[in-house]
Amino acid sequence: MKNYILCAMMLLLTACGIAEQTENPVFRGLIVDEAETRVYLDDKVRLLWNQGDMITLFEGITRNKKYQFMGEDGDNAGEFEFVSQGFGTGNDLDRYYAVYPYASTTKYVYGQNDEPDYIQYTLPSTQTYVAGSVGKGANVMVAITADLDDFDLLFRNACSFLQVRLWGADAQTIKSVAVTTIGGEPIAGKCNIVPVYGGNPTLTVTGTTSTLTLDCGDGVSLGTSAEIATDFWMVLP
Repeated sequence: MKNYILCAMMLLLTACGIAEQTENPVFRGLIVDEAETRVYLDDKVRLLWNQGDMITLFEGITRNKKYQFMGEDGDNAGEFEFVSQGFGTGNDLDRYYAVYPYASTTKYVYGQNDEPDYIQYTLPSTQTYVAGSVGKGANVMVAITADLDDFDLLFRNACSFLQVRLWGADAQTIKSVAVTTIGGEPIAGKCNIVPVYGGNPTLTVTGTTSTLTLDCGDGVSLGTSAEIATDFWMVLP
């Protein structure tokens, strides 16, 4: 009888140990340079977090996990908490990697030969118009920690921004703005992002889409002169 009780206790202790190991930590996300790294633009041409923003987090393994920003609109720092676990091989990593915005298709890929590991992300070919800003989720940022004991995600911008100013003599309405590269260079589709600890990431587009469209919904009224022109913001690699 004593042997059975001892075995039951060992099983209980083992189960508790497993539960502790699978507990998801809380991470703190911080925008490294407010003048360059942006999520949405304010009146001073900065980009900040939105409440409920989602990120992909490779939490010490190559499995895509979803984390949510727990702060408020306009914060440049705050905590991220675990939401759900996605797919991935589950191979071990020696640090944490994060990508904004979240996408279930985002992957961690091992580099071939001497090439560095990278994060595969898909840049959308259509973005949504927002007055005085880029569309929510259009901007792309990545973060990498020093090691598995570091829970501070220092997000750095992976893309650039294009501002288009339009006006017309008469009241006109624009329903979309399209940008196409002259030489057919890709600006949307799959891309490879290499995060650099303490430095800026590199982004290489591997997709084939050479046109990026800004969807203006029911339409945006243009200003009638250069002094009151209407600004359209887009994110480009």
